[in-house]
Amino acid sequence: MANKEKLGRGLESLLGEAIGIESGEKIIRLKLTEIYPNEAQPRKQFAEPQMEALTNSIQEHGILQPIIVRPISKGYKIIAGERRWRASKQLGIRDIPAIIKNADSLKTIELALVENIQREDLNPMEKAAAFSELKINFSLTQEQIATKVGQDRSTVANTIRLLDLPKEVQDYVSRGTISMGHARSLLSLKDSIKQKALSEKIVRDGLSVREVELIVSGKEELADSIKEAKGMQITPKLIKSPQILDMEDRLRRAVGTKVSIMEKNGKGKITIEFSNNDQFENIIGKLKP
Repeated sequence: MANKEKLGRGLESLLGEAIGIESGEKIIRLKLTEIYPNEAQPRKQFAEPQMEALTNSIQEHGILQPIIVRPISKGYKIIAGERRWRASKQLGIRDIPAIIKNADSLKTIELALVENIQREDLNPMEKAAAFSELKINFSLTQEQIATKVGQDRSTVANTIRLLDLPKEVQDYVSRGTISMGHARSLLSLKDSIKQKALSEKIVRDGLSVREVELIVSGKEELADSIKEAKGMQITPKLIKSPQILDMEDRLRRAVGTKVSIMEKNGKGKITIEFSNNDQFENIIGKLKP
């Protein structure tokens, strides 16, 4: 449990420990125009509710924790604290507190990637991009990546393979609309047109991973019989609207796990999934007022 709590504290505190930030280290103020984001940051999107809460907090109390940067040829590159930097820009703040670390460039970015990957709220596509960054730009093997992030090699390999899927399918995976199991089955098709078509069928008909595996292997009739045996409808369901998909995406980012919304004529239900007690407690903590 202690390890889970450590991972849950965020990239900033984890990076602080990893690169040896000391309590007495000098804090200076830097102009926002001198600071640049880390292009190797695996998180390409920032949850709107969390960003809004952070912006409101900074507006009321100011920045309580300095960001961490390293010097570059013109200005400074963020090691940790990009959300605070973005929120400050939104508020029109001119300068923010910062600690400058003269860390090796590649090692710094590698640390940022590894520590951020270990956060549970990255979606599979963000993890895939981060694994790929470590493999291509840092020449790490899949075994080395697996060791650094505390996962097995097959998980790393399967996650990187998600980048071979068409963008439309990647969006489904990113939102949690289809699972990693679905995605692995789709990769077996090789043909991008078939992958997109089947991904739409998964969303439309609510196919299970087993049913997708049967369809991919050419046993679609058997997949239909499974649905009939379960008493499930084989007729297509309505495809979720872009608005519902966007809401699912926002909620998933807010709670850090898969969220499904079923709605019809203004009524429906919201399902939030969790895989263990720690994740359940984390979700409850985020939902508390």
